[in-house]
This record gives sequence, C-alpha cells and structure tokens, in this order.
Amino acid sequence: MQIGVIADTHDELVPWDEVLAKVAAAFEGVDLVLHCGDLTTRRALDDLGALAPVVAVRSAADPPPDEVLLEGPHVLEAGSVTIGLVCALGEERAASLDRPVDVVVHGGTHVASVETADGVLYVNPGSPSLADTTTVARLVVGDGPPHASVVAI
Repeated sequence: MQIGVIADTHDELVPWDEVLAKVAAAFEGVDLVLHCGDLTTRRALDDLGALAPVVAVRSAADPPPDEVLLEGPHVLEAGSVTIGLVCALGEERAASLDRPVDVVVHGGTHVASVETADGVLYVNPGSPSLADTTTVARLVVGDGPPHASVVAI
C-alpha cells in the first residue's frame, strides 16, 4: 500500500493550484493520503480527496472537525501496520497515542524527516508550500517493515 503524507499545506496563503499540481505528481498512484494538519481551508482536503481517500487531523487553527478532518491524535490501520496521525509531535512522541503504533506521521515543523526511534518509524513530510525546500512524503506498508521517503516538489 502506498500512502501519501502531507502537512502544513496552508492552502489559503499560497498559490494552492500550483502547489496541488506538484503534490498530485508526487502522490501519483497512492492508495491513501494522510494530512497532519495546518491546512487553512477545507479546500485542501477536498482537492487531495480527488487523488485518493484522505484522513486528516486538525490543528487549532484548522476548520472544525468532520468525517475527514478529525481531532487528533488519531490511530488507524493500514494493512498490518498501525499508524498514529498527529498534527505536531510532542516530547512524549508515540506515548501520547492510545495504543502502540508502528508509524507516527506528524507535521508542524515545515522540515521533512524520516527516523526510527524505539522501533517506531517517524515521518514528517515537511511542507509543500511554506518551506525553504518544499516536500511531501510517501509511506509504503505491506510485506516487510514500513518504510518512507521524502519527496522534494
């Protein structure tokens, strides 16, 4: 399963149509999109939903929660992998989730990173819009351990 991971889109503050075109190319063939908060309007989620189903958590400044934009943290299953979806990573890291997870996806920093700590894969996709280097991430789950890569756009 291919999962697109995105955060910090801030769609109302940038030329979103141009950013979306780059995101769509980077997310070609994904089965699911996870958004880690800091969008600006619901439009970003609607547009990403045209690429693949979306699950998102909100930041304090995001629109109210609904069936796609959830209060975080949120834990979901993707195949045999348990993923924790949070807006920003606190000092407690995976301990803030209500059960053990294999992967934590998070944003809030606008700086992409992929690291493993205490057996958990942490994926921060950076920002596709408000960053020195604009990025998203792709997470692969399935046979073998999950792995992720940062994609510059």
